[in-house]
Amino acid sequence: MALICAALVNAQSSNYTPQEAAKHVGETATITRMVDGFHQSGKGNIFLNIGGKYPNQAFTAFIPAASAAQFSNPQQYEKRTVAVSRKITLYHGKPEIVVNSPSQISAQ
Repeated sequence: MALICAALVNAQSSNYTPQEAAKHVGETATITRMVDGFHQSGKGNIFLNIGGKYPNQAFTAFIPAASAAQFSNPQQYEKRTVAVSRKITLYHGKPEIVVNSPSQISAQ
């Protein structure tokens, strides 16, 4: 049953490039592309910049400090193609997805 539910959720999720993400704020979607830059702030927040390096990235996968412990080696995503899924939001005018669980991101 869980697999069927997961398949239905994935079927309803659209796949966009980082550059298209800003046009789809508020939608649940998947953004797939190579991570161009990784940064972990002093507060423990993790930023995976996609579609360019900070501050010129087109999109960010944001892992808040409260969720960072779930990611044993988040730097592994740098220079790898990832698929990030969830609701697209805006932060300071840039599209992002807040990643609270490793199940929301997969490396290829």
